[in-house]
Amino acid sequence: MSVLDPINILYAFLIFVRIGGLMVSAPFFEQSFIPIQIKVFLSALIAYSLIGIVPQPEQPDVLHPVALLIFVLIEFLTGVVIGLAARFIFFAIRFAGEFIGFQMALSISQVISPADGQASNPISNILMMTFLMVFLLLDGHHQLFEALMASFNVIPLAQGVIANSGNLMLTWTGQLFIIAVRLAAPFMVTIFLVDMTLGIFARVAPQTEIFSQSLSLKLIVGVGLVYLYIGNFFPLIPSLLTQMTDHILDMIEAIMPV
Repeated sequence: MSVLDPINILYAFLIFVRIGGLMVSAPFFEQSFIPIQIKVFLSALIAYSLIGIVPQPEQPDVLHPVALLIFVLIEFLTGVVIGLAARFIFFAIRFAGEFIGFQMALSISQVISPADGQASNPISNILMMTFLMVFLLLDGHHQLFEALMASFNVIPLAQGVIANSGNLMLTWTGQLFIIAVRLAAPFMVTIFLVDMTLGIFARVAPQTEIFSQSLSLKLIVGVGLVYLYIGNFFPLIPSLLTQMTDHILDMIEAIMPV
């Protein structure tokens, strides 16, 4: 096929746009420490390798300016929602870390995460970096690209039904908080018992400065729990990654045209 044919150029560009949408929202690739130039180069390289493999769009008005804008938007959102489907488990891990840090009184002094530039407590950063490390070690990023390649076979270019992704995301949002609470439950229960004990002690000996001592005590107990928790957190990661893969496949199936 002719490289300078406008249809072929548009065909390659639409592939590039879907991959770029995935790079914007997918785990690891969306991190701010990865330069934009690297993301663009990687998207272009993958798009070039898929030319001739991905079926070309069949719309007759593909060269119309308005239609082209709509097609580009659909492709970009298709990549974005596939990436977001993979990130919901990461959101749950972050929320669990926020719950744990709040119980340990670390929310009083939050720090800026170097990964995304957002304010988060150290426990949240530890859990996120641990999960991301195992995600990469278990080839989670390869699974993302495999799902992306599969999406080109079941979702033709510029034919994704993005509106169908809304119900799935609402369902996953509810599951997100459930997973986060379950992961943070050992800390929540333990710190609650510590608070209850301190409350009883404050009633028995009101002259003591319980509040100033409680922060240090909860921090010490929390650090001890973190030491025990991290070792037991690793066996949970494969099941979370399996759930992430199921989310990606469910999203691809949801936005697939009938």
